[in-house]
Amino acid sequence: MEKSILLALSLLIISGTNTAASAQNKAAEALALYKQKQFSAAADAFEKLLKTEKPAARLYYYAALANKDADRKARALQIFNYIVTTFPTTEEALHSGTILNNLTGGAKLNSAEKTAAVSEGQPSTSTGSRVNLGSGTGLYPFTPEDIAREGANGIDQSNFENCWFQASMSALAQLPRGQRLLSTMIRRGEGTSYIVRFPGDGNEYVVSRKEARQAGITDTAVWASLLEYAQTKKFPDNKGADGTDGDQSRLEVGLGCITGRKAEFLDPGHASVSELASFIGGAVRSQNPIVCGTYPASMLDKYPPLVIDQHAYTIIGFDPAHNLITIRNPHGRGSRRFSLKSDPQHLKFEQLEDGCFKMHVELFQQYFYSVARSFI
Repeated sequence: MEKSILLALSLLIISGTNTAASAQNKAAEALALYKQKQFSAAADAFEKLLKTEKPAARLYYYAALANKDADRKARALQIFNYIVTTFPTTEEALHSGTILNNLTGGAKLNSAEKTAAVSEGQPSTSTGSRVNLGSGTGLYPFTPEDIAREGANGIDQSNFENCWFQASMSALAQLPRGQRLLSTMIRRGEGTSYIVRFPGDGNEYVVSRKEARQAGITDTAVWASLLEYAQTKKFPDNKGADGTDGDQSRLEVGLGCITGRKAEFLDPGHASVSELASFIGGAVRSQNPIVCGTYPASMLDKYPPLVIDQHAYTIIGFDPAHNLITIRNPHGRGSRRFSLKSDPQHLKFEQLEDGCFKMHVELFQQYFYSVARSFI
C-alpha cells in the first residue's frame, strides 16, 4: 500500500504538478529521506511543504506516513484524519482510514486530535504561509483545532528573555489537553482586542495583535503572540519570574503560569539513567507538559556545544528503545543549530528542524540541570 503511494508521489514530482521548481526539489529531497528511512528528517521536510504548497492528498498522505514512522503519532493522526475528511473519495483517504483504525484501535478521535492540517481560506503572509486567525465563532476565537494546527511550531521566542514561559507554552501546544487549555485563555475583547486570563490568575490582560507586533513579539501563531504579550504584562521585565519571594525556579513559574498546576522536579545529574528515563517517559506517555533547563556556560564549557546555556527547552518526545529525548528550543525557526562530530550515526545527538533535536539521556545529564513536569 505505502509503496503504491511512494510511486504516486514520485510521479507527482516528476510530472511537475508542483509547478515551482523549488517545491519539486524539496519534495524530491523529502522523498529521498523517507526512502533512506530517515523518518524524522523526512517528516520535518514534508511539514515545511505543507505550509507552502496547495493541499494535495498524496503530499499529505506521505507527510502522515513520515510522521507515523518517526513515532510522532499525534501529528500523524491529525494528518490522516485531515485526508479522510478533506479528500474522502481518494485512494489516500481509504488507506488513511485503515491506518487510523490500526493506530487508534477503532476508537474515535477527540476534537483536538481531528484538527485539520491546514487552514483553508486564511489570508496569506508575505512568505506564502497562512495566518491562523482563529475559527471560533463564540466568545473564544481560537479553538483547540486552531492551536493544534501550528502546535509548538507556532511558537518562536522573540527578544524577550522569557524562554521559561515559551518552553512551557510549547509543551501545552503539542498536547490535546494542552491545546484545549490554551484555547480557553483567550477571549474576544472590544474591537480588535483580546482578553487573556491564565489559569489560577484572577487578573485579565487586554492585548491585541498590533500591540504585540509593536512590542517585538512575532510568534508564527497569532494565539502564541497574544499569550506571550500577556505574559510580558504579567511579568514586566521578568519581575516575579523567580516567584513572589524570589525563591522559585523559573521552570516552576512558567509551568505554573500556563497550567495553573504545581511542577514536579528531577535533577538529571543526581538521578540514574533509568530514573530519568522513567520521569521523562511518564510525562510523554501520559501527554503531560514537561520542560528542562540547561546549566550556565561555566558548567558547559568542558563539553561540545550542543545547547544554549541557561536556557529553557521543551521535551516533546522520548524513544525508550534508544534512550533518546526529543527536545525543542522555544526560539523555533530562529534556533541555533548544533552537531556532534564524534557521533556521525546520531546515536547520541541529532539536530532536527524548527529548533528540535534528539539527545541521549546520558548527554542530557551533562547539559541539563533540571527537568520539570506538571499534570493537566
